[in-house]
Amino acid sequence: MSPRKIKQMILLNAAIALVNIVLFSNAFLGLSLVSGTTLAVSAAWAIIVGSVFAFFKGNSTILNKPEPRLMLQNINSLDSCVPVFKEAIHNGDVFDENILKNIEQISRFKRKQSTINDILLQKFSANEMSFQRFSGVLQEVEQVVYLNMRSILNKISAFDVAEYEAMQKKIARGHEFSQEKMDIYNEYIDFVNTATHTNEEILLKLDRMLLEISRYNSLENGDVQKLPAMVEMDELIKNANLYK
Repeated sequence: MSPRKIKQMILLNAAIALVNIVLFSNAFLGLSLVSGTTLAVSAAWAIIVGSVFAFFKGNSTILNKPEPRLMLQNINSLDSCVPVFKEAIHNGDVFDENILKNIEQISRFKRKQSTINDILLQKFSANEMSFQRFSGVLQEVEQVVYLNMRSILNKISAFDVAEYEAMQKKIARGHEFSQEKMDIYNEYIDFVNTATHTNEEILLKLDRMLLEISRYNSLENGDVQKLPAMVEMDELIKNANLYK
């Protein structure tokens, strides 16, 4: 069961309990099922019947309600990945750790990107070729990170968390399942783990770029091309199809 459904059931049952406490507690309205006027007793029984109906109907509706699908069609940029990741964290805890890392990684990427741009503008004017070269590479790297994040969200969306968790519980009780099916689930998990690690490597490359830029007071375009961090970034961009 997803955390979203657990929260909804807790709220529903707490609301039912609270209503009955207010209506039947002597500290509040003090209704009784056995004493008082005929109207009051009838109302008390009607409330009990209504509460029982609300308990079973409400919980059954929540349990049987299909989980909402992630709004992947809204993803068209790195920033647009964040709300989808935040939504995904309500759909089970298999990927929670990676999801939180991915959200943090997007924030860190944006900060590093902004810092690099600020430093570049201190060293170059916006119309200089060196600045444009750096800026263009940063935009392409952002596209690589975006493609990677989108692939992660696609895998999380396709992963049936409820079925996987039910399978894990049955395995723990000694039931046997198809190894092929388990391998498929593990492949999803491995992909998300690897892609999240790739994001960290990209952020590390940005740190190297930032360090190299800060070392020089001036750079010619030819020198820019030879910077180790720029060579790494160029290689990263060439391999961008790996993240699709």
